[in-house]
Amino acid sequence: MTKTFHVQENIGKARYIVSYHDGVQTNRDGSPFFGIYIFHNKKKLASFVKGLQKEGYKERPYWHQ
Repeated sequence: MTKTFHVQENIGKARYIVSYHDGVQTNRDGSPFFGIYIFHNKKKLASFVKGLQKEGYKERPYWHQ
């Protein structure tokens, strides 16, 4: 599996949500485990996404997982 992430906007009170999968962690049923970060600031979101991309993560739409 590859390292992937996706960004969603305006979910509940959260402004931006980044879900990411490191290519290794799985749930008990074998499906990929996605960690999340919640941001209310666009600058912090951009910084986090840039860091993920430096680590080799590829952006994918959430329905593509």
